[in-house]
Amino acid sequence: MFKRILLAAFMAVGLSVQVSAEQKGPYEVVADTTQELVKVIEGARSYVDKDPERFTGEVRRIMDEVVDFQSFARGIMGKYGSRGYYESLKTDAERAKFRDRVMRFTNNFKDGLINTYAKGLLGFNGNRIEVLPLADDADLSGSVGVRQNIYGERAKPYQVMYTLRQGSDGSWKLRNVVIEGLNLGRIYQNQFDAAVKQYNGDIDKVIANWTVAPQAVMEEQATK
Repeated sequence: MFKRILLAAFMAVGLSVQVSAEQKGPYEVVADTTQELVKVIEGARSYVDKDPERFTGEVRRIMDEVVDFQSFARGIMGKYGSRGYYESLKTDAERAKFRDRVMRFTNNFKDGLINTYAKGLLGFNGNRIEVLPLADDADLSGSVGVRQNIYGERAKPYQVMYTLRQGSDGSWKLRNVVIEGLNLGRIYQNQFDAAVKQYNGDIDKVIANWTVAPQAVMEEQATK
């Protein structure tokens, strides 16, 4: 069940309707994508067996609109993706290498995440999903949490908290997800840190060998 909750959580944010002329707030981003979830899945069932690449491409295109992959990825990289680390570099060559690493890791992270979840989208079995409105006095000046309840086999709903932040263009995008108290960004950051040790600080090897297997990682954490 935990795997399905994880999939449902990402589907609700990863599958988005087109942004209307009036910019959506953080609640609307999550609520509207949740409403569109069933339609997208039902539409894909008619072609996904014959053309899975089409489905993956659609997921990629839509997720690009609602997930701030670079900020998500830089957070996972820790100091190796931080502004402070960048500003500590002395030469233009070092800074260019930093930017290249961030770009490569962002692309690897995004590809892995999209491919992993695209494969699991059709496993969604119609769980009832409730998005809770923000408080009237919610502070929208920084990161904003939007809570979602996903109802499954147990009486108590699974709780998901999405962290969104407004970009310079006014759009709200996802930067992290916490599922039942498990911080997905932090788990990936621990995975990155472990890989840095495994490859003796060779960040290029960490990036080249990065794989996204969040179901297994999250389920392992959930049993601890």
